[in-house]
Amino acid sequence: MHGRFQRARLAPEGLVVVSVQSVGDDFQIMLRSRRSSGVCPDCGRPSRRIQSRYVRRPSDLPLAGRRVVLTILARRFWCDTVVCGRRIFCEQFDAG
Repeated sequence: MHGRFQRARLAPEGLVVVSVQSVGDDFQIMLRSRRSSGVCPDCGRPSRRIQSRYVRRPSDLPLAGRRVVLTILARRFWCDTVVCGRRIFCEQFDAG
């Protein structure tokens, strides 16, 4: 299995691989969260109501001598808890 990667092994736990492309000298890997909801960091309540989406681009080490470009599709959620001071929050990913 030379030159082939298993997509599931390219993503950290909690993320799923959307696509993998070889563009020039780069590998472009797009990821998204496996979870269907986010948890408000202030009140701890889950929310499924998505306010918007945006892209995060963390840096990564080379893979097989080629530069890796990671793209994570992240979401912003509404917090519907009345007593919570936060109205919008970004989904968090584990430090690992």
